[in-house]
Amino acid sequence: MSKLLEACLGNLWVQRFTFGLMGLDLQQDRRTLRSPVTYLVMMLATSFELCTVCGFIVQQRHDIVLCSEALMHGIQMVSSLLKMIIFVCKGRELVSLIAAIQAPFLRPIIDAAELRVWRVQNRRGQIFSAIYLLMCAGTSISFLVMPVASTTLIYYKSGQFVPVSSFRVALPYDVTNPVIYFLDCCLMVPVLTFFCCSTTAVDTLYGWFVFGLTAHYRRLELELQSERMQSSTGRELDQRLEQLFREHARLLELVARFEAGFRDIACVEVLLICVLYCSVICQYIMPHTNQNFAFLGFFSLVVSSQLCIYGFGAEQVRHEGQQFAYQLYQLLPWHELPPHQRRLLLLPLQRAQKETQLAAYFFRLGRPLLVWIFRTASSFTTLLNTLRAKD
Repeated sequence: MSKLLEACLGNLWVQRFTFGLMGLDLQQDRRTLRSPVTYLVMMLATSFELCTVCGFIVQQRHDIVLCSEALMHGIQMVSSLLKMIIFVCKGRELVSLIAAIQAPFLRPIIDAAELRVWRVQNRRGQIFSAIYLLMCAGTSISFLVMPVASTTLIYYKSGQFVPVSSFRVALPYDVTNPVIYFLDCCLMVPVLTFFCCSTTAVDTLYGWFVFGLTAHYRRLELELQSERMQSSTGRELDQRLEQLFREHARLLELVARFEAGFRDIACVEVLLICVLYCSVICQYIMPHTNQNFAFLGFFSLVVSSQLCIYGFGAEQVRHEGQQFAYQLYQLLPWHELPPHQRRLLLLPLQRAQKETQLAAYFFRLGRPLLVWIFRTASSFTTLLNTLRAKD
C-alpha cells in the first residue's frame, strides 16, 4: 500500500495521467499531441454540447434563472476548450520548462538538503493535485450519475420514462426515447472526461511550476546559509558568489518563461472566472426545481480552488523571491568585503530586490486580483438578482 501511495505521489503523476487521457504527452523526447484522434473526439463532443447550451440560452433569454444555469456550463466548456488549445500551441515550450526546473535536482551528485527541499515541495504539489483531481472527478461523476439515478428511480416507482438532466440544452434529438437518452449519456462521457482532465491537468501543472520555483528559491537560500559560504574569504568567496548569482539569474529566467508560458491561460481564466463565479452563486440564491446539488457542491469547490491556484500561486512565487532578497542582504558578509567587491555586488543585489510579479496581460495575479474577482462577481450577481426581481 505504501509503495502504491508513493507511486501516486510521484513527480507529475497526476498531470501525466490526466494529459494522457486526452491524448497528450509531457515527455520531452515525444510529440505533445500523442493521440490526435482522442483529443479531437473530446474537443468535438465538447464543442457540440457548447452549441446546444448556446441554443438553449438564446431560446430562454428572457428567463434569468435558466440562462444563468446554462451560462455556468457554457463558460466552463469555453474555458476548457481555450485552455487546451493554448496548451497544445505552447506544449513544447512548457515541456522544456518542466525539464529545466527538474534539471538541478536530477544531478548524480546533489546535496542531501537540496534534494529534501525538492521532495517536500514535489510531494505537497502532488497531494494538492490528487485532491483537486478528486474534486473534478466528483463534479463529472455527480453530473452524470445523479440524473441517471433519478431517471431510473422515477421509472422504478411509476413505470414511466421521464428523462432527467443536470442542465437544460436545446438538443436536435428527442431524449424522451430511452435509446436516445442512453446515447446522449454516452456522448456526455467524453465531454465530462475532457472537463475533468483539462481542468485538472492545466491548473495543477501551474501549481507544480509554483512548487518547483519555490524549491529553486529555497535551494539558493540553503546555499546562502551554508557554512561554505559563511566561512569563505577572498577568491573562494568570489567564486561562490559568482556561482550563486549565476544560479539566481537562471532562476529569474525560469520565472520569466513560466509567466510567458501561462500568460494566455491565466488571462482566459481571469476573464471567464468572474462570470462563472457569478453563475455559481446564482444557483444558490435563485433556486429552482431539479437542481443537482451534488454536482453544484463539487463544482463550487473546483471554481474556488481555481481562484486559489492562480491567485495564491503567484503570491507564493512573489513571496519566495522577496525572502531570497532579504536572505541575500542579511547573510552575505558585506563587512568583510573590500570596497571594489561591494560595488560589483550592487547590481546583483538590486536585481534580487526587484519584486517578482506574474502577470496575465491586463492583470497582475495575486491577492488584489482575487478581491477584484469577488467584487465583480458580486456585482454581476446583484444585477441579475435585481433584473429577476423586476420580472
